[in-house]
Formats: sequence, structure tokens, C-alpha cells
Amino acid sequence: METEDRSGGKKARVGLGKSAGATLGALFFGPLLLAGCATSPDLKSAEHLVQGNFHGKAHVVKVFPGPTQKLTGIIAENSQHQQGILWMLSNRYLLLGPVVNDKGQDITQAATEKYLPQPGKVPAGQIAPAAMKAPGFTIGHAGPLMVVFADPNCIYCHLLWEALQKPVADGQLRVKLIPVGFLKDSSVAKAATILAAPDPAAAWAENEKGFDQSTEEGGTRPLAQIPAEDMKAVNANTALLQSSGEEATPTLLFCRKKSPDVHPTKEETGLRMVLVHGIAVRGLPALIHSLSGDVSAEGCAP
Repeated sequence: METEDRSGGKKARVGLGKSAGATLGALFFGPLLLAGCATSPDLKSAEHLVQGNFHGKAHVVKVFPGPTQKLTGIIAENSQHQQGILWMLSNRYLLLGPVVNDKGQDITQAATEKYLPQPGKVPAGQIAPAAMKAPGFTIGHAGPLMVVFADPNCIYCHLLWEALQKPVADGQLRVKLIPVGFLKDSSVAKAATILAAPDPAAAWAENEKGFDQSTEEGGTRPLAQIPAEDMKAVNANTALLQSSGEEATPTLLFCRKKSPDVHPTKEETGLRMVLVHGIAVRGLPALIHSLSGDVSAEGCAP
């Protein structure tokens, strides 16, 4: 089957999902789901399958041959111009999330690297100094410090925030959250309203408490008069995120131990800083376990 494409250009990618049926929150990189519809493996029928199961909130950009005759790859895009890989099985089902072959290889990840735009490689240490100075707030009382860029209208950030609450409360890590605004017209105003609050951490928590997953809208009601310095701060935070190589949320900055075969010099800490655009909630426990040291302006601090 020949690959068919209906659009081009760079698109944002994210990697956070949840198991909640055929919703945008589970559209990309969530657990495996099946959604039925009898079709043939071409662009038109794939579009019918995606539109029918996601109620018009996602469309097909491209279809491509899968590793077997019965499996067709689909590049789908949601209303936030975020793209992900789906699979059409036997012309009747959508497979949402990682698909692994009999050798334990994640063919969804392989297709993501092959067919989706990859962000520019920006050294994590290049972002850290500005990130540590950026307006935001820190939650947690113990554990390694991680930096998270988040948009108040980002459903993936919302799911990450919920998943972080217990490990933060248990002292497994601390999180500096940097509010950004780009996903929706109200994002900047909501983020600036949160920064303008007497307690931004509490204001962000209220935003998440009132998050509407059906509309992907945070619960913050923007102030009628938002201080100019807070609007400026959110715009600067967003520009910093863009400079990281990709405008996508959540973006994480953290430190972990270097490979055992890498021996640090006297000036080094034996830690390496990592910049990640998106994370699946199911992978959060393993990520937290791998953390070591704090993100700092000078690099990783033991």
C-alpha cells in the first residue's frame, strides 16, 4: 500500500495519555484500546474510523503500511495540532497506544521516530539557567528537584499533575512548575492569573481541581485586569519552552545518574541532565526511581 498524506509542516508531539475510552486524553500513547468499524485500509476509510470514534476531534494526516498485511499505520492529529500514531487492525479496529511485536519491540515508538517530526536537539544544560530563574512555583519538601513546563489548558499536564501528587507528598521528588500559555486563546490569561495569585501553587491546584477533561479546559477564571508583569512572565516562560526545541507540554527537565561505564572527573558530579518533551503517566514511577540530584543553573547538583 502506498503512503498517503494530506498535510505537511512541523507539528507538536506529546507523550502523555490515560485509559479513558476513546477520548483525546487517551488518543496518543495511552494503554491499548480497541474501537470497531468496518473499513478498507486507505486514507478515506481510516479517516472515517478515526472521526467516528473520536467524534470529529481528531483527523487523519497520513496512512502507511504496517509490519503485517492486517496492520495499517495511521498518523492522527487532534485539535491542538498534536500528532500521534494509531494502528488499524484487520480493517475493523483502532489500536491506541504502544503496540509490541513478538520480539518485544515497540513498533509504535519506531513509527513515531520514522514518521513524526523530531524536536531539535537542545542541550538540557542550555535551558537550565533560565528555567531556574523563570517565574513559577515549587511543590514538595524532599527528594530530587524536577522542572516541569505546563499549560493550564493541557490535559496531559493535568494527568501528570494528578499522578505527581502522591510521590511529591511522600517526599520522592520536588517539582518546580513553570506556567506557559499557547494551547488555547485563554491559556496565557489563565497562566498569568495563576502567577498573580498570592499562592500560585494553590491557584494551580484549583485550576487542576476544576479541569474539564471533556473540553480540555483548566478551571481558572482569568482576572478582569491581569498585571502586566505576570502576562510578560508567562510570555517569557513560553519563549523559553520554544527555545528548548519544541513547543509541547508537559516538558520535563531532570537529573539522573550517568551510565555506570562513565567515570566523572573531579569537576563532574556523575549526573546528567535530561530534557524530555512529554511523558506517559504509566512510566512516571520508573522515571522518579531514576532521578538523582537537583536541576540547578550550574548543572546537576548532588
